[in-house]
Order: sequence, then C-alpha cells, then structure tokens
Amino acid sequence: MGEPAAGRGIGRSAGRVATASTLLAAVAGVVDLWAVTSLGGPFAGVVTGNLVTAGGAAGRGDLSALWPPLVAVLGFGVGVAIWSFAWRGRPHAVGAPLLVELGVLVALAVAWAVTGPRSAVVLVLLGAAALAMGGQSSTALRLGESTTYLTGTLTGGLAALVAGGSRGRVVALRQLGALVVAAAVAALLLGIARWSVPVLAVLLLVAALGTLGRPDRTRVAGTRPGESPTPGATDRTPG
Repeated sequence: MGEPAAGRGIGRSAGRVATASTLLAAVAGVVDLWAVTSLGGPFAGVVTGNLVTAGGAAGRGDLSALWPPLVAVLGFGVGVAIWSFAWRGRPHAVGAPLLVELGVLVALAVAWAVTGPRSAVVLVLLGAAALAMGGQSSTALRLGESTTYLTGTLTGGLAALVAGGSRGRVVALRQLGALVVAAAVAALLLGIARWSVPVLAVLLLVAALGTLGRPDRTRVAGTRPGESPTPGATDRTPG
C-alpha cells in the first residue's frame, strides 16, 4: 500500500484521505457483494480471482461459465484505461474522476431498479459495475491507496502488527473492516429491499466525495506564480 495522499501532492490532509479511502473500500464491498450474488458470480473489482475463474472455465471448455468473469475483467480494464487517459494531464485530480464513477453507479442503480436480475441485462450491469471499480482503482492510485483489491493492505497491516512498521499500514486495516461491514449490510438489503443495494454504493461514494472536499489552495512555499508545485506539494487545481 502506498503512502497517504497528503504526501502525494493532492492537497488534502492525511485524515481526510484515510477516511475517504475507507468509504471507497466500503463502496467496493457493496458492489462486489452485489456482483457475486446478483450479477452472474464474478467480482466487480477483484480481477485476479476473476482471471483464475476464467482460466478454469476455459480449461473445462465451459463457455457459459467463461463469459461472466471475462466481462468483469474486460470492464475493469476498460475502466482503468478510460479514467487514466481522461485525467492523464491532471495527475492530482481526484474529485472529478470520482464524480464520473458516481454517474456510472447512479445509472446502475436506476437500471437495477427498473430491470431487476433479468438474465438479458445481467452481463451489461456486471460490465458497468466492473467499469466503475476500474475507474475507482485508477483514482485510488492518486490517493496512494488501494480500495478495491485489499490483499496487499491485509499483508502490510498484519506484517506491521507482528514485526512493527508504519502506523499507516496498521490504520489501513480499517479499510478491510469497512469492506466486510459494507458487504454484510448489502447482503441484508438484498433480502429486504433488493433495489437499494446499488443505492447504498452511491451514498457511500457521495460521503467519500464530501469527505475529500476540494484541495487546499495554500500557496506552496517557494513556488512562484505560474510554476507547477513540486511532487509532494499542495495541488492548486480543483480535483
């Protein structure tokens, strides 16, 4: 796991970034639970697991089992590519990429409420959910965090607890807690108000955006007007 984004020059405090990253991990927990239970079985954000599943289906020659993980992997990859390309000239932008992800999740919530788990559209919804998670993963790189695939977070946190290390790695374990709790809440909602599961993801993402807010506009000491801040300095471009 990377260092907190306050050291990455996005112009936001480490506390705001840590809280927002936790909320984004919760978004991933909801979307992944939804994908696994209702959108064909693959994860929307855990690509390596989907690759193993796709490999197994290919080895068995089972095309019906191959398509869902393949769609999820492709959707995730396209999401990473689109978000990375769209903001390639703004390496510290965070708010705008998350707003686009929010638009995708809102569209998914509406589509899910209208269509429900109909087989004809499940793969489309799965691909869109994976697209959103790919976009979120690309944005999380700017925060110096991982919010969709947290094996590295678990490894670093446990290693720090046992052998000593950065307190940030220990604190980051709360992302795992958020992932699990959000998935549990999503599972409960599936049983009582199925339509509300993607709505929960939307609300969590709105909370993450509100937590991040706008970057601080404090002038970096030693930066002349018109000069770009050096790495690690405060970003003066709204993210």
